[in-house]
Parts: sequence; structure tokens; C-alpha cells
Amino acid sequence: MRPHTFVAALLGTLPLAAQNGDKKDHDNMAPVVPEKDIPPSPVLSVADALKSFKIAPGFVIEPVVTEPLIEEPVCIDFDPAGRMWVCEMRGYMPDIDGAGESTPEGRISILEDTDGDGKADKKTVFLDKVLLPRAVTVFEDGILFLDEHRLLWCKRDGLKAVGEPEVIDADFNGGGNVEHKPNGLMPDLDNWLYLAKSDKRLRRIDGKWKIEPTTFRGQWGVARDDWGRLYHNHNSAFMFGESLAPNLLQANPAVKMKYNDTNALGSNRTWPIRVTPGVNRGYMSKSNGYNEQTLDPKTYKLINCTAAAGITVYRGTNFPKDYYGMGFSTEASVNLVKAIKIEEKDGKQSGTHPFGEKEFLASTDERFRPVNVYTAPDGSLYLVDMYHGIIQHKTYQTSYLRQQHLSRGLDKPGLGNGRIYRIRSTSGKLEPKVDIAALQGVELVKMLMHPNAWHRETAQRVMVDRKDPALVPLLAKLAASGTPVARVHAFWTLEGMGALKAEHLTAALRDKDPKVQSSALWACTRLDAAELSKLEAGLVTLKPAAPEAAPYLARVLGSLGTAKSLDALAALLKAESKERFVREAAVSGLHGHEAEFAKLADPKDNALVAWLDQGAKNATTASEGPSLKGEELASFNRGKALFAGEAVCFSCHGPDGGGVTALGPPLDGSEWVTGKPERFVSILLHGMTGPVTVAGQNYTPTADMPSLGINPMFTDQKLADIATYVRNEWSNKATAVTPDLVKKQREATKARTGRPWTAPELK
Repeated sequence: MRPHTFVAALLGTLPLAAQNGDKKDHDNMAPVVPEKDIPPSPVLSVADALKSFKIAPGFVIEPVVTEPLIEEPVCIDFDPAGRMWVCEMRGYMPDIDGAGESTPEGRISILEDTDGDGKADKKTVFLDKVLLPRAVTVFEDGILFLDEHRLLWCKRDGLKAVGEPEVIDADFNGGGNVEHKPNGLMPDLDNWLYLAKSDKRLRRIDGKWKIEPTTFRGQWGVARDDWGRLYHNHNSAFMFGESLAPNLLQANPAVKMKYNDTNALGSNRTWPIRVTPGVNRGYMSKSNGYNEQTLDPKTYKLINCTAAAGITVYRGTNFPKDYYGMGFSTEASVNLVKAIKIEEKDGKQSGTHPFGEKEFLASTDERFRPVNVYTAPDGSLYLVDMYHGIIQHKTYQTSYLRQQHLSRGLDKPGLGNGRIYRIRSTSGKLEPKVDIAALQGVELVKMLMHPNAWHRETAQRVMVDRKDPALVPLLAKLAASGTPVARVHAFWTLEGMGALKAEHLTAALRDKDPKVQSSALWACTRLDAAELSKLEAGLVTLKPAAPEAAPYLARVLGSLGTAKSLDALAALLKAESKERFVREAAVSGLHGHEAEFAKLADPKDNALVAWLDQGAKNATTASEGPSLKGEELASFNRGKALFAGEAVCFSCHGPDGGGVTALGPPLDGSEWVTGKPERFVSILLHGMTGPVTVAGQNYTPTADMPSLGINPMFTDQKLADIATYVRNEWSNKATAVTPDLVKKQREATKARTGRPWTAPELK
């Protein structure tokens, strides 16, 4: 008998120990995959691991760095010399119970290839004893990084840390657990850093860190394309793409608009090449009495993704040309990398899977845990493999999954492994090594024309850090003429240097390429009032190069706020009335001019009129806040902390209560929230499953809302606090909820035992 078979047989005779991830009504957790069909999962040598891969024709996968030089890597950033700065999340789930996870064991390390053979051979530990580091971004004079709780800055002298890290925000990551914390810190075209699992963006201005709101995005991983549009995902959805530049519609704090410019890219179907019993709800099948199936009953393989992680939009030079702009998403629980062909029509993206019922990369090694992926300095694709037997955190691990881990020894070793691979095309060339920080003048500016995105983006970051005035004329010249991507990089580099002027955008505003024109209009929003006014004559007569540019023009015309620009905006809204987001963009720019523009707006456009009225009213009226006092106000404040902390409500419903695509419907303005308190409390107690209609719009989340009532941590008081907060936050105004009401509903619905409600049951 095989060792893992013996352990499984032994465990099968013992009762399962209850785990945090267990659902109260999921009594039958019997394995559905026959034991004889489950192969062992030993720690493979790198040589054997390479044999376990199946990769798309024309590509090879090869190690860049492996243990013992690296352990539990989760993300990387490249400095201008092409060195990898790696977050080693040593300490994540060191055993089956996660014991010792709160001990700082992580590292931020630098890995170098000193002999040019494509493999890292030198390691420098920059910071040691970091608690679960999860994101890092390298600057010329330091690094910005996230540990489990905080946002920190550490100065550097070359590859050496200078002094102790400075805490920028001690509570930046909020509450919750390791699976629901911000990550990413990705520099975008507009010189802001964006994150996943966060509604904040960051920027360094004159040595100070500015943090401001942005759209809440995803869970693990954030990516961008050449035009600065962002991409994210959720554990159960491979990739989403945004139609518009970030924050284009968020410039008017006086108006709360509901919109969704996020597009799901392709399906979430997976095609593993090994049986996959080791996923959290692998026991859910019709044979076990459930209405849904996690695994295909014929192949015993995961049907749809449950652990999508880091993503990228490939923009390198090594792959064939038709791969440029291809999306890649990792799936850590079933050991694969999904390729997504991103297509676009009128500025709206869609996605298809070019390999049909196969994946771009898949492995038979259950310990292969791809968690992040990047376009590399050499033009290839770098893949981060945590190579850790346990990928599911203890917070969500079920008794079933615990048994799966123990039966195959996946809980050991708890530390010591990790790999980063390079995926390259056998027909493509690799870019020669270059230290972009060593370049000066025209040679540095020319990097903005490089076909490999890493070179362009790194050159922009270097110039923004330096702010060398001698580069301004060179950048101005490139902004006026050159390839579309180079021109866009040029004027956004000027913006990052604080040197952008109206004259740098005039040529791009007249460009026939809608991407160039849109980006120039986006950049106009960063000009001060005096500079923007210099462009008024051209803007009021400007025509969108394509419908997708219309929202950008509307945003700028609204910001100008002059009589001529408002007349032009009214004409634009009439001409582009069917184009998505033009009205929203107009309102975003009209902050302070809503009442004036209301005289020109179409009175039949009810949504626009309502937004303008709201903006005009809020411009002169302070926010009322919750109309609660005493203990009710104290309950509201406790609920606010729970919403963003222990309960992790924000992860599915958004910090602003506006909902998260495919995960949770909006809470702000929801009749399910502000209606009868008994109904809302019942939902908190037992959860809810879709579809559901909120404010006249249908939502079908990919997963059920979990039951809080079955978790002993959520007492009657805590559930009352959450309910009181949600019923009185944002635009919601409803009565507070008491612990006695929760207790009464808990008793009245106790026979439900955590089984989620459907909408018809609660009507």
C-alpha cells in the first residue's frame, strides 16, 4: 500500500475535525474521487517538476531561481538593472493549523543573474523578519512594500537598506485575514500605484505619499495594458478588464453614481491535467446530495476556477506577435496558467480561450502553486511558483480539505521551497540586458519607444524619479510625433515629472488614433486651471476620433466649466447619447458646475437630471452622516469596523457598498438592506444565494453569501452592529438593529442551520 493511501485509509476511519471553513449544512464531506485514482504528491526536484508540465506548442519553461535561493515567493518587481526584488512569504501556513503564522519570518530579497545565463546566482536579503510580505515596488532611493498589516517605506543605498522601515499607514491593510488583504502596488501609466483588494491608490509627490480613493478591485493581482486600463480578478473569475482609465468617473465627490465599466473576459472553465480532489469544496457533488458539483463527475477535475491569483497582460517581445496583449491568469489550487485572448470593440473588451479544452500551462505536480506572472525585462514571461503544499488559508479550510492535505503529506515541509520560472517562445529572441538607470538624455528617452513594455515603463519610472529638466524638450518632441504608445508614455512622463503643459498635448488631442486622443484628454484632467484654459478653443470644437474617446472629452469639457465648454458638452451628450459612460464622465467633470449645466441638460434624461440635482445640493450642504445617537451611534461605529475587518463584508460588496462584479450586489440603496430589519438579519444569519434583484437590476453572484450566524465569533451584538452600520451608511437611512431582534430571528430561523436563502423565500 502506498504511504499516502495508508494515511488516507487511517483518516477515513476517524471523525473529521471541524474547521473554520466548514458550512453547518454541509454534513456529507465524503470524497468523490476514488482513492486509487489519486496519485501521490511528493516534493519534486526541479528536474522532475519540469517533466510534470504540459505547455503550449512553441514554448518552453525553464527555472530562473529555485530553492534554496528562494522560499515561498509570492510577487516580484524589477529594478532598472533588471534585478528581481522578491517578497518571500515565509511563514504562510507553516503547518496544517497555521501555527506560528504571526511570527515575522518573511523576507524581501534581491536576486541577480551575474553571468548572463538566464538563471539567478546571487541573492541579497534586503529586509528580513517581515510579517507575510505581499507587495513591493522599487524606487531609485527606496522601496514601498506591504506586510500583513502596514504600508511601509524603506530607504536604500543600492542594495542595502538604510535605517528602519518607515510606517506610512499602520492600518492600510485593514482587518480580515491573509487572503483578503491589499496587494499589487503596480505603477500605472498615470504615475499612480494601484492595488488589488483595495479601494485606494498611492502616489509619491515631493517625497510625500498621497493616498486617495479609487475603484475597489479584485482579490489577488492587478495588471494594466499599454493605455493604462486596469485588469483584476477574483478567486472564482480569471480576469476582468476595465473599459476606461482609472478614476475618470470619480472626480465629483458630490454625486454618487452607479456604473460598471468592468468586463468579464472569457469563461472560468478550467482544464487541469491531473485529478483535483484537493480543492476546498471538492466533496460537493450530486452523489453526495448537493445541487451543484465542484468536480467533473467523469474526470474528477475542477470545473471552474476557485483560486485564480496573480495576472498580467503580456506585452513583451519574445512571444509571437499575436500574443501581444494576451491575458494570463494563474490558478494555484489546480496547478495551471490560463491564457485569455483579449479582444476589443469600441473600447469594450471581451475574452476567449485560444487553447480550447487545454491550458497554456498545466502540471501534474500538486505542489506547483503558480501565484503571479509578469512580462520580464528580457521579453519573456516570468512565473512565480510558491511551491507550497497548502495554498488554502486556515480561515477557509474545510475538514474535507484538511484530510486531503494530510493524506498526501502536503502539510510538509512547511518551509524551504519556491521557484520562479521563465516561459519563452522557442522562435523568439530575448532582449539583451540593460541597466536603464545608467542611461542619460536622449538614450533614456528613446527607451519610451522600445517594443518591450518593461523597458518603456521602467524608463518612465526612472525619469519621474529624477525629474531632470533637461529631458523636458526631448519628451515634448516625442509627445508630438512618434509611435502611439511612445507618445502616450512621453506626455505621461512629463506629467509625472510635474512638467506637463498644454502645449505638450495639442498634437495628441487632434490625433486620429482614439487611444492617443483618449489618453491626451485623460492627461488634460491633470493640468491646472490656467494650463487647461489654454486648450479651450480647441477642446470646444474637438470631435472624438471614435466613440470610445467621447467619455474622455466629456470629462474635460465638464472640468473647464466655461459657457462655451458647457455648450459643447451639451452638444456632445446629444451627439453621443448612446455611447457608454458619456453622461457619467460629464458629471464627473462638472463638480461645482452642476446647477449651471442643468439649464442645458435634456430634461427627459432622468438619470442625468438627478445626478446634477444631487451635485448642486451637495455642493452647498454638508454630509449629514448617520442620524444616530448614543448606543445606536456606538453600534454603527462598531459595525463599521466589523464590515471592514472580521466580517470582511467589503470584499464582496465593496467598501462603498456599491457591490463587486460577480461577487456581491450593492448594499447602498438596496431594498434588502433598508427594508424590514428581520429580513436583513435573516440574511446575515444564514446567507443568500443568487439570482437577486436590487433596485431593479438583476445580479447573479458566482458564490453564495456565507452564513455569519453559524460562526460563534459573530454574536447577536456583532450582527446587530453590522446591520445597524449597513442600514445607515452611504445613502441608506433606516432604523438601528438591536441584539434582541437578532436573538429573536436566530431562534425563529434556527431550523435553517445556515442554508442560504433564495430571493423568492424572502419576498
